[in-house]
Amino acid sequence: MTRLAVWWTDRQYTNDIQRLEDYAMTYKLMKRIIETGLKKGNLDIESTMQKLDVFLMADRITPEEYQELVEMMNGGAE
Repeated sequence: MTRLAVWWTDRQYTNDIQRLEDYAMTYKLMKRIIETGLKKGNLDIESTMQKLDVFLMADRITPEEYQELVEMMNGGAE
């Protein structure tokens, strides 16, 4: 029974780590998309805001990450 408990705990830990990495990847990818769009001058702010809103509602990014990304876009739009 102990081996089963260890296996299950290890599996759950691995799944949790993978989920956290996936969430961090969403933030990193959106940050890169915004930076590239601002540099090239072709960032669709409305579309990007909709994506950020969905990611925030789905808990794919944190409120702090959301705020940072919105500020990046607002700084580039001025």
